[in-house]
Amino acid sequence: MNPDETRERILAAADELFGALGFDATTTRDISDKSGVNKALIHYHFGSKDDLLHALLERHYAALGVVLQGAMAQAHTPREQMHALVDAYSDFLAAHHSFARIIQREIASGRHTQRIVERTLPMFELGVAWVRATQAKPPPGLDAVNLLVTAYGMVVTWFTAAEVLRQLTGKDPLARAALAARKKHVKQVLDLLFGELGADLPS
Repeated sequence: MNPDETRERILAAADELFGALGFDATTTRDISDKSGVNKALIHYHFGSKDDLLHALLERHYAALGVVLQGAMAQAHTPREQMHALVDAYSDFLAAHHSFARIIQREIASGRHTQRIVERTLPMFELGVAWVRATQAKPPPGLDAVNLLVTAYGMVVTWFTAAEVLRQLTGKDPLARAALAARKKHVKQVLDLLFGELGADLPS
């Protein structure tokens, strides 16, 4: 097994285990068993378990950035861009099941919050600037930050609460049809919300 393949197997195992069990509950022994890689090689390639998490997050954030930039580049009007971002972000989370759960757990624990803030900040600032650029005169309390967080929550919660939704509804929220319906719903809600704010969202 070459070094690149070893790293990939470690990252894949860590991604699955951190998402399913959580960072604190996962041991390097668990990752070793899951990946089939000697435990010593985990420390050789990544140092500590914290460094492994940081490498995993960096890979996810870098991939997400490429996906979102591509979505924006292919759309023309603000409305098309908003819809493209909802589709792209939802599809990314569907393809990377553990990402949203890992972020949620780490924000709740507070242990790696600063790393998440640092990596999220550039995308957050771009998002706020984009929302402000589309608005005319938003009512008090409906500022760009709140709007961005609301849109983020509508997308991400579907994935972080997937197991709860599965049990509540008796249906798989991550099935293709369910995901398509969710994306359509989120885009309709955002169209209404931005319309109320006098946003410049031509069709």
